[in-house]
Amino acid sequence: MCFSLLFVLPGCSKFTDVIPKGANVLNRVSDLDLLLNFDYSVAGDAFNPNDPEVLVNDVYPYVTNVANLLSGTTRDLNYALVTYSASIDRKTLAVSDSKFEQLYAIINKVANIVIGNADNASGDRVKAKQLKAEAYIIRAYMHYLLVNLYAKAYNPATAATDGGVPYVKEDNLLTVPNTKSTVAEVYANMLSDINAALALNSLPTTPVNNMRVALGFAYAVQADVMLSMRNYSGALTAANASLAINSTVIDNNIFSPVGAAAFAKPFVTSPDNLFYTSYRSGTPILQTLSPDLNAYFEPGDIIYNNIKPYYPSPAGSLSITGVNGAVLWYTSAYYVNMGGITTSETSLIKAECLARTQNVSAGMDVLNALRKKRVTASSYAPFSATTEGQAIGYIKNFSKIEYLFTIKNFINIKRWNTEDAYKQTITRTVNGQTFSLPPDSPLWIFPFPQSGTAYNPNLTQNY
Repeated sequence: MCFSLLFVLPGCSKFTDVIPKGANVLNRVSDLDLLLNFDYSVAGDAFNPNDPEVLVNDVYPYVTNVANLLSGTTRDLNYALVTYSASIDRKTLAVSDSKFEQLYAIINKVANIVIGNADNASGDRVKAKQLKAEAYIIRAYMHYLLVNLYAKAYNPATAATDGGVPYVKEDNLLTVPNTKSTVAEVYANMLSDINAALALNSLPTTPVNNMRVALGFAYAVQADVMLSMRNYSGALTAANASLAINSTVIDNNIFSPVGAAAFAKPFVTSPDNLFYTSYRSGTPILQTLSPDLNAYFEPGDIIYNNIKPYYPSPAGSLSITGVNGAVLWYTSAYYVNMGGITTSETSLIKAECLARTQNVSAGMDVLNALRKKRVTASSYAPFSATTEGQAIGYIKNFSKIEYLFTIKNFINIKRWNTEDAYKQTITRTVNGQTFSLPPDSPLWIFPFPQSGTAYNPNLTQNY
């Protein structure tokens, strides 16, 4: 019942430990339904955004005194990410990697088992089709996260030869190491899985819960994939299809003036969640925002300027961060969708795709509609743009705050860095020291961990 990558996938042996060899314990539709009830809300480090966020200078390593990190002698992964040092051999530091291991575990032990068993499982055939469609979308989305973490961003000029990640399917043999697909092959397989799911015509418009797949999330994944491939008309169609099902965006004005409503966003059940994932229950208290990020908050930003869940973090060796100008997030009541997809993401995809297809004014209308829900009315003024470049600039700046505490800024900036018009060098200043991350730095590609490379010789590094 377990499909192995010939990596370390903890837990697969549990099936073979207690079930006689050759027995199939997931031969009923109801069994597969239960398997899809995976708890993505506390899914370990599979959806921990900290390392990608440190890289793009949103935050600092969690509960780490950065001043001591820089003055000390330890040259670990945190040091490499903070200083943008490409000379540190990250693959020797990556003995294991929970993102890599757990994302593939979800693919193998949830998605692929459902896909491989749905057709022959006994029970409701309509339900079986729905479950298979859900599993196809889960498999596509987990590979989307993997390829964006461990390979180059999709570039039409080089994707066919750029090393990607293994695309693991339900018929992979236990005894054969998985082949590493190219970036182009990974994206082709993702589209194939999404199309297979949609062709089954069985996904509900309302999910069982926000950690189960419904049609709105399926179209959102399709929009993400097509956006990365620069298929802007296709991504726009998919984003519109998703928004036609759910376009609810949380309006921060309910919190302004202070005390108008309790500053809280529901755990999992927030209506803007198309699919919710996290690595812990709540945004981490004492997560540190970099001083450079402050410039991205708009005047009148309701959360930053009115609610003020941010507390100064003084410099010095005894402080939490040791960084002048850093601030700490200090509430666990406002839950952020760290690795899933929300309606604000599909809205921003729509805005960018409109700008890319020369409907700049309509794209700005979508962006401004989101901004009205993020800044006070007294501070709000509509942005206008006459060119694609101007519109993308506004979208990039707004996204920086909208995607805070998620993996999405990393994915987007990495994607934009494949285009000369939108490349950016990220500059971090820490207590007077300046570090720069160029768009072609190898740090944009995380190393395959030794827990994978030791078991699969096909896993050559992509940087």
